Amino acid sequence: MDKTVCQRLVPGLARGTAPLTLLVAPAGYGKTTLLTRAADAFPGTVLHWRPCRDTLGVPSLLASLGRQLELSDPVSVESVLLAVERRTDPVLLLVDGVHHVHGSPAEALLEELAVLAPPNLRLILAGRRMPALNLTRLELADTAVLRARELRLPESEIASVFPDAPELTRELAELTQGWPGVLRLSRPAVLAGRDPLESAALRTYLDREVLEALPPRLVRLMERGPDDPGSHDGADAPELAEEYGLETEVPLLRAHLARHCARKARHTGTPQPPGAETSASLSLRCFQRYEATLAGQPLDWSRTRPRVRALARLLSVHAGRPVHREELMAALWPESPAHTAGRGLQVAVSALRTVLEPGTGRGRAQVLVRSGEAYMLVLDPGGSCDVQAFDAAAREGLRAAARGEADRAAGALGRALRLYTGELLPEDGPAEWVVPIRERYRNQAVRAAHALAEVELGRSRAAAAVAAAAHALSVDPFQDAVWRLLIAAHRQAGDPVAARHAERRHAQMLDTLGVV
Repeated sequence: MDKTVCQRLVPGLARGTAPLTLLVAPAGYGKTTLLTRAADAFPGTVLHWRPCRDTLGVPSLLASLGRQLELSDPVSVESVLLAVERRTDPVLLLVDGVHHVHGSPAEALLEELAVLAPPNLRLILAGRRMPALNLTRLELADTAVLRARELRLPESEIASVFPDAPELTRELAELTQGWPGVLRLSRPAVLAGRDPLESAALRTYLDREVLEALPPRLVRLMERGPDDPGSHDGADAPELAEEYGLETEVPLLRAHLARHCARKARHTGTPQPPGAETSASLSLRCFQRYEATLAGQPLDWSRTRPRVRALARLLSVHAGRPVHREELMAALWPESPAHTAGRGLQVAVSALRTVLEPGTGRGRAQVLVRSGEAYMLVLDPGGSCDVQAFDAAAREGLRAAARGEADRAAGALGRALRLYTGELLPEDGPAEWVVPIRERYRNQAVRAAHALAEVELGRSRAAAAVAAAAHALSVDPFQDAVWRLLIAAHRQAGDPVAARHAERRHAQMLDTLGVV
């Protein structure tokens, strides 16, 4: 990474106040270098953890922290936090390659450390994908996120890095969009007046280090391009790209994808446009009741075992995102030894594939795919999942409300509430794995309805505010602030009778809780 970029970013990383900082970008943006420089500049103790394929679990993380903090076994979250709190100096925990533990218990442990962190502990997590952390929690509200756009080299810095070719600075900047790794590999060809994609090193880098780390759906959307008619099916492509910290408008990457599509078309001898070879569209519903359709046809679960159906529902909640096998085993075989749970998971995955993709040969699955040590249900541009759509709408609405964009907030929050038609996966009852997820979405629905009521009341739409507040209370009647908002909305609407009725119900709720 260029020295000037480090000078621009390292002080904030080393001495910033945000308890949690995320670096999310593809390979070649200098994340590891930034972490090293931040560690050198940090005025305190630095802890490191670098997960890899062989060390993904919670024991590896706790053992590493225990060694660095000189703790005796057994090491627990509580002992780590206590050891940090007892130190007189600040402590920085650096995790490089956090994408390796996406969706795993180790990632959940990192979130727990960030939420419970004492004042002298900060965390910096770097990886190629946005961690699945609940950043809407109050404890993580100040999280700083740096993506490719913050890590890239602007034109002025490219000129300082390559002073021997000032006339090519603009061309290099336009071709690479300041992507440091791509810039380094394309520079020799540009200086020689050749097409950078003639370089086998650059093509291999883009294939192995960049595209293989992205979900197939995102690659297909990028292959289509913004002008392809089918690209409108992927309206959430920008959000998906942002999850991977990716800037999709890099001309060299676009050109590489176009060449790849052309080679594929020649090989197959078909005139289909890029991205036409996609899996059948999978549509999922998880709120109120579970439904799954493939290519418009409901899936037949009549011959499947309960654990296979439970696996389908668990993966559906996380559709489009890989779920680590350790999490699947812990959820569906909580009482079994690891080797027994592992065999059970393999059998269940195989059985689920026969439902989703009957007749598909080994290694050719397109709907239920394996990604490293995780499994994922793929949503192609024609597919849908109400949980995923709810997440996106609620996130957009809450952000818009915080920025004072009332119209956009009302539209997005209303869309989120229409998607939340009931509690998550009632078929799974009080299963231990689903209860915390169900409660999280329940709280998120209440929060979205509360925010919508505030927005509507703020723009003098009292009837809409009443409806939104009533929606929130139908999900959770023990929300004191929402009751007060409902009473105020009735009064603004000029309905004192309804306001007094709401006041009595509010008083009854407080009495139930023993509150005077």
